Amino acid sequence: MGGRRLRPLPARIPALMLDLAVLALLLLVALGVGRRLLAAVPFEWALEEAIFAIALGLGLLAYVTLALAEASLLGRPALLAALALAAAWSRRELVAGVALGVRGARRWLDGSPTRSERAALALGVVIVAAELVMSFAPPVGGDQTKYQLVYPRLWAEAHRVVATPWSFWGYLQYLMNLLFAAAFALRGDVLARLLNAAYGVLLAFAIFALGRRAFGRQTGVWAAILFLTMPFTASLMSRAWVEFALSLYVILAVLAVLAWRRSRSGAWLGLAAVMAGLAAGTKLIGLLAPALLAVVVALDVLRAGGRRAAPAAARAIATFGLVAALVGAPCYARNAVETGNPIYPFGYGVFGGRNWSADAARGLDAYYDAYRETQAARRGGHAYHGVEALRFPWDATMAPQSFEEAGRSAYDVGPFLLAFAPALVLLRGRRDAGLLLGVASAYATVVVFGMWAHPRYIHPALVLLLIATVEATARLRALGPAAARGVTAVLVATVLVQTALTARVLAPLWPDSARVALGRMTPDAFLRKNERHYALASLVRAHVPPNGNVLLLGMIPHPYYYVGRPFTLASPLEQGAIDYRSIANVDDFVNAIRRYGVTYVVREDEPDKRAANPVGERVLRLWDDLLARAEKIGDTPDGALYRLTPAMARADGAA
Repeated sequence: MGGRRLRPLPARIPALMLDLAVLALLLLVALGVGRRLLAAVPFEWALEEAIFAIALGLGLLAYVTLALAEASLLGRPALLAALALAAAWSRRELVAGVALGVRGARRWLDGSPTRSERAALALGVVIVAAELVMSFAPPVGGDQTKYQLVYPRLWAEAHRVVATPWSFWGYLQYLMNLLFAAAFALRGDVLARLLNAAYGVLLAFAIFALGRRAFGRQTGVWAAILFLTMPFTASLMSRAWVEFALSLYVILAVLAVLAWRRSRSGAWLGLAAVMAGLAAGTKLIGLLAPALLAVVVALDVLRAGGRRAAPAAARAIATFGLVAALVGAPCYARNAVETGNPIYPFGYGVFGGRNWSADAARGLDAYYDAYRETQAARRGGHAYHGVEALRFPWDATMAPQSFEEAGRSAYDVGPFLLAFAPALVLLRGRRDAGLLLGVASAYATVVVFGMWAHPRYIHPALVLLLIATVEATARLRALGPAAARGVTAVLVATVLVQTALTARVLAPLWPDSARVALGRMTPDAFLRKNERHYALASLVRAHVPPNGNVLLLGMIPHPYYYVGRPFTLASPLEQGAIDYRSIANVDDFVNAIRRYGVTYVVREDEPDKRAANPVGERVLRLWDDLLARAEKIGDTPDGALYRLTPAMARADGAA
């Protein structure tokens, strides 16, 4: 008819739609499997059941991925076969779960939801959609390109578990990293980051569910939207982290314990142990979840039965702990088999461990002590010692940039928690509030005083405190109509301010991320503009053949996520396989690296890391002597690339 022809979609858009479709498939299969396994749990609410089911299903997918990797079968065919079998096994529950979800959404709409609920849902959808755009561009910066995504991709490319004696980060691969490996085997890094975002959305729903069950629907709504608009949440959504998964499993474990205390249903208690076990399997610090909740369960049994219930309390702790240990064990078992230490490289004094030493452990501790001191200087202070950690709530609120190399708002939790902490006294006498506050306080206390005071490491406690604080502010409404209006105004203002700060967190990368998603900017152009280390990685990729092996010299070396070549890390901090303490000269150094098949060397330019070398200037001299014997190929502002002579390296360039 002479009309305009429709423009074809950019090639990248169908690829992104396929990533979203695969994510939907994973969530649906997880829903079906989880619903079938949880049929005995007396859920009162379809949304609550769906959250637990998907969380359980994704956890099982992670362990299936580990099993396939151990069997050298990690790849798309094996994963698709496993998903097909799981879908067939749970097809009735899957279909019924979707139908329940549709009916539940219709009932919610027909039930005239409040304005606050509609506004919260609309704002939440907009924020999540904006944050998802960041997942469609290549990952940039942070721990995701240092280890969170690096080793999962290494496993997926090799179709198996890859030993990394030259880096302990390869053994800090837990549940979420296994899901990243599955994502790489199925699609790539976009799917991996979408899985992280999916956990963030599930966590928001879990916050709503726990707030609703513990206190009421409005508390759940406000807590969820305050979480979603928090700038800290935006930082975690826009990169591949594990905090969302850890917090989700902790929140669900607390919710299940709360339901058990009300119903005394053994199914709820068993589910609490399973969720606590998944928390332990997500991150080493997650071991706190089953430990704390087992104590909660035992104390509750004692409260109900008195001293005569002591044997029952002991059995409750043992049973809860056993179930949680079995669920959380796979990743720790893998480490124990491969290194001799289930929590490698930590706990060396107790467990020992291959390719590590007491000196290496002390050197790493010294480095991180110096790192904390350097970051604390950004708030005009020093690293915490002893009771000085009592300042942490204030510093985390007023100077969130002083815990890591990040922008002012990246880890911003907002002033709401600190400002309304005194209102928590209004919750005294409430058992459910006591559960949330007790677990949060114990978790945060252990981490802040016994481990590392950092906002990311207390994320589950922050979420629990957020729910309780929202309920505490709601109690102020009882003071009269003016107080009720004031509480609403404060909550609305907090949401709006947090939304503005979230936009500020997303702003630097969002426009270019959107261009990549729409096919108007290539991933290569995006990385050249936004990834500081990409120029050096590109130099390596251009000159090193696919069968080459790159030795990275640096204190905290970046594995160059975009290199696409085998690599070996030679940090004196993050490994003990290349034992600099026993290397006397460059010939010894060459012999030490030769067994890894190294053919090329990258020397990072990192002047700020030199003082953190625990072995001494001798390491730098060894590196300089090695490079003096090598051929320089090229350099960038971040480092230089060298080729080893055949006499120094194996000619085959083993991967």
